[in-house]
Amino acid sequence: MSGLPARVHIVDDDSQLRDGVARWLTDAGYEARTFQSGQAFLAAYPRLPPGCIIVDMVMPTMTGLELQRRLLEAGCRWPVIMLTGNAGRQMVARAMEAGVIAFLEKPVREVELLAAVMRGQAQLLGKAEIIPDPDLVRRIARLTGRERQVLGFVLNQKLNKQIAAILGIGETTVKGYRSALMKKLGAHNTMELVVLAIRAGLLPTVPPPPQ
Repeated sequence: MSGLPARVHIVDDDSQLRDGVARWLTDAGYEARTFQSGQAFLAAYPRLPPGCIIVDMVMPTMTGLELQRRLLEAGCRWPVIMLTGNAGRQMVARAMEAGVIAFLEKPVREVELLAAVMRGQAQLLGKAEIIPDPDLVRRIARLTGRERQVLGFVLNQKLNKQIAAILGIGETTVKGYRSALMKKLGAHNTMELVVLAIRAGLLPTVPPPPQ
């Protein structure tokens, strides 16, 4: 993520979700700040550095769409990622028309959230999309066929024992493949592996909207 402004602002009245998302992003190397309401974010906004905004669609006193509208009126064009427990097509369409870059359903998947954040940060730098890192593409090309299989399952959040059952091999063997591919790619943990995969173009940066 070198060169990207690694800042994310999380706005959600659910403290458990808010803190959980902050931990994920901190583990991935981002500077995450949390706010319990749209009003709290708006009060702090003039002093905040640019970054992606992750906001819950439904909050008690100000909805995510209302917060986005207020930010647009204030001249803020920071990328917005909207979270929701349940949203119809009409609501999704309204959000997308207003400039939301991703609409993610709860419970939020780490892979989709990271992909959306990385796309948003690319936009902060004036880029339409993340351009695959050629060095990472070359590293992935050096993986064996079995290592590529295991990588795909890891990115889909499968546990070692689940991968072993699917491939019909031992769990210890899966751990060996996983260790080897992480070493080849230069990843120290699963979160770093997900970030590298996104930067290499293996994962989409725009998940499909809720149906």
